[in-house]
Amino acid sequence: MIKRLLFHFLNFVIFNLLIFGALYIYYALSYPPEFILYCLKIAWGFILKKLNNFLLISFFTYFLSYVTGIIKFTIEDKFFRFVGYLREIFKFFLILAMVSFIEFFLFLDDRIGRLVYVYLLLLYCIYYYIYLWIRSHGGPRPLLWMAAVPAETILEKYIKQPNAFRIFTEKEVPEGAGPTISVVYQDGCIDESSSEALIKSKLAGYQVMELAELVEKESGKIPLDYVNIHWFLEKFEVADRNLFRISRVFNIFISLILLVLLFPPGILVALLHKLFSKGPIFFFQQRIGLHGKKFQLVKFRTMVADAEKHGAQFTEKDDWRITPVGKFMRRFRLDEIPQLINVLKGDMSMVGPRPEREVFIENLVKEIPYYKLRLLVPPGLTGWAQTNSPYAGNNVRDHKEKLEYDLYYIKNRNIFMDLMILLITVKAIIQGRGE
Repeated sequence: MIKRLLFHFLNFVIFNLLIFGALYIYYALSYPPEFILYCLKIAWGFILKKLNNFLLISFFTYFLSYVTGIIKFTIEDKFFRFVGYLREIFKFFLILAMVSFIEFFLFLDDRIGRLVYVYLLLLYCIYYYIYLWIRSHGGPRPLLWMAAVPAETILEKYIKQPNAFRIFTEKEVPEGAGPTISVVYQDGCIDESSSEALIKSKLAGYQVMELAELVEKESGKIPLDYVNIHWFLEKFEVADRNLFRISRVFNIFISLILLVLLFPPGILVALLHKLFSKGPIFFFQQRIGLHGKKFQLVKFRTMVADAEKHGAQFTEKDDWRITPVGKFMRRFRLDEIPQLINVLKGDMSMVGPRPEREVFIENLVKEIPYYKLRLLVPPGLTGWAQTNSPYAGNNVRDHKEKLEYDLYYIKNRNIFMDLMILLITVKAIIQGRGE
């Protein structure tokens, strides 16, 4: 407990020093070069004068980041690994930038000033690009492969950049590799000899990681073929109530804004429907939501009126049942505008696994292990799987890949990740890459 408190205190101090660094850059760029040292005194004086503001902003940001899970503080994995720690700093700075703008309107007579925030934001971007540069110019990462499955199989199937790694066996480990090399093992495939080698590697300072952990970090999905019930019991944590509450407030806020902004386009879509397509404007269908709860999903109809006269079936690419107007709506996801009502009601979330029909879930459960785990979180208007993989259709293999992405989202979800997924979705809509 004391160790963790000291860790958080040190983090808090470092973040505040970085804020001071941004303020110093602001003054250093405002004065001639000969005043570069004098700017330290000015910046320090300004900090003391606005100390209450700075402490309030930094403390509230740190607290918000910790409570919502935007930053997952772990001493061993993050604090002592520079690149990983830079990534955490950048996420913290994004939240700090938003809180700073709130401060600008909160303290009208005693605010810090807009230009300071501009330089703070610029400094945050610099930190992030330093992180990206280190990650891209670090050269191939050495991996000591001790897993039963061949490394080539994993790299070809899951890792998008296989050339980012150099694979070694126990006999090929370079001298003096030390902590620069990561040891990859496979849970359930460790004999007595391998266990001794793993312990020695850990004591030698190597980073030891399980095969599923490597795939998760590098591909953004959980490899279903290489995990078991023990992995889920160990890795899946109890749902954070605070995250659910904050996510609900976030969903209400975003859905209300979008309903107002998209009301005119929605009216236009409805008129086009009436003019060029026979049948009702809206389409209602029962879907399965959080913990298996049923709800009525509403969207603009994109198919012919009797699309399922032969029974329930997945939508295929270039499906004959999709109307010309429906094809246009699907491309730019205009058919999903009414689903904002489902989000507002609480049936859905802005981000999460896409809601499926009960008949499809019953069939997929028989083919794909752990499929019902996707019901642990509310279904979403968009999701991690939707932004990373194409429409699945009748292909069970594609549904399995989508589940791997969904499980990654469920395990790692936070507000920061939701915002990132929403931004990716907006980009896809603008480019007309809807499903």
